[in-house]
Amino acid sequence: MYKKKLTWWISAAMVLLMFTLSGCQAVQGLDLAGAIQNDWAVKSSESKGTLQLEFVPGDTSMLSAEEQKALTALQNVKIDLTNVKTQDAQHLSADGTITYSKGTIPFKLATEGTKFILSVEGAKKPIVFDVLGGSNLSFTKLLPAAVQEQFGNKIADIKSAIIGLILANTPNPSNISVTPVTDKVNGESLSLQKTHIELSGTELASLLKKLLSNVLADEAGLKELISQLYDALSPIIEEQIKGGSTDFSLKILSNKQLAVGLVYPPVQDFLKKTAASLDKLIAGDASGEPGILPIQDLFNSKSALQADIYTDADKQVRKQSLALNVPLTNTSSGVATLKLSYVSETWNINKPVTANTINISGGALNVGMEASSIYSLLTNLDKQSLFYKLLKEDLKVTKKEINLKLNEGASGAESDTPQPFINSDNKTMVPVRFISEKLGAEVGWNGDLQQVTIKDLLSGATIILKLDSKIASVNGASIELESAATLHNGSTFVPIRFIAEQLGSKVSFNDDTRVVTIKRD
Repeated sequence: MYKKKLTWWISAAMVLLMFTLSGCQAVQGLDLAGAIQNDWAVKSSESKGTLQLEFVPGDTSMLSAEEQKALTALQNVKIDLTNVKTQDAQHLSADGTITYSKGTIPFKLATEGTKFILSVEGAKKPIVFDVLGGSNLSFTKLLPAAVQEQFGNKIADIKSAIIGLILANTPNPSNISVTPVTDKVNGESLSLQKTHIELSGTELASLLKKLLSNVLADEAGLKELISQLYDALSPIIEEQIKGGSTDFSLKILSNKQLAVGLVYPPVQDFLKKTAASLDKLIAGDASGEPGILPIQDLFNSKSALQADIYTDADKQVRKQSLALNVPLTNTSSGVATLKLSYVSETWNINKPVTANTINISGGALNVGMEASSIYSLLTNLDKQSLFYKLLKEDLKVTKKEINLKLNEGASGAESDTPQPFINSDNKTMVPVRFISEKLGAEVGWNGDLQQVTIKDLLSGATIILKLDSKIASVNGASIELESAATLHNGSTFVPIRFIAEQLGSKVSFNDDTRVVTIKRD
């Protein structure tokens, strides 16, 4: 679990680094660090941007026909954001499109604090996602629930201080230059300073390691940042205390010096773990699930990052252009090189801007980080819509494979996952909750009725099983099981073929390895 979250944080750190590559030193008379900090301190603006991801095909001979089809469909994906309106730190809106080989998907986006509200063509109702809703950061667990709820919003309020800490601890890359240019922003010709930066993957790794090392050593800077976050959260703390809250941690947090001292160690510990894991990844520890962008390849000497940052006379960033080129060493994927680019321009900086809103009074779908969220999302989409087809047919987000070894637990599962077994009827019995949730279903238990209810979020089917009974209900129809549902080691077990097939999956068994495989498309 930690490694999955770490990947997100490393990705976030790399994005931040792209915007702060200049470090804190002036370059050829240009205070680029000041310009970057100004950019993060912007209260309001209008902008537009384009993010493009390209998979350059390599040797595809090892791919199945289905995999080759998917690669062709997703070879070039572009996200255009137009009419981006930043009203303040909490409110932003944008119109956008996702374009790939099969067409264009229009959408509208709005933010309220850490919540993203998405209205996309084909969706029955808007989709709401809280960026920090599933982050479960270890150091926020120390905070009372009421404070945790506002944590993300207050982080946004002090983003300038966060970027300031990063700037103060990021060294300059070796290849950086500044030249005066005349270029257009939103159709207006401007005199700008263009900063050009080039980095190899190895230098990017070195800069990231140095950044983390410097931040860890900057005790005063970290504590000052925590202190500013405390100041932002203190009105909430005071309000909770005045409201009669008996939460003991609130009393501790009412003392600023004590609170900063309490929060600093877990923040430092989090950064140490991140730095240690980054070292392992750079060294080639490929354990864990691979992502879209292999970390080892990103930090390879053949990878290259180029950035152009355009600033005006007021030290405001007006245009940005980033290009990342990563040759992949694993040729079995059928992809030779991954290319990622981003361009943007900004105007009406710190002038009155009103963000658009998305009406959710008629209801919205709240999604989180849970595995079942993708199934909830799909049920909210018209099956004929291009967005549904992108997710289901091209990205194959519902495709699952579970491998269970008899008497040896579940492959890839937690260590306490109940083990499958063969019962007296010679039927393979599997833990119903584990299998169902892995295949995208929700599972409920009624202790009074000794009954399990399974809701398949993708098909909408409802399955009801009763302990010690061979009769199951599927959408109200009775079906006889090969063996009765049974309680084994504290968990409910059912015949594997029944639960797999009712959830739209296929079962196969390897006699040599004693492994049962369940696949769902």
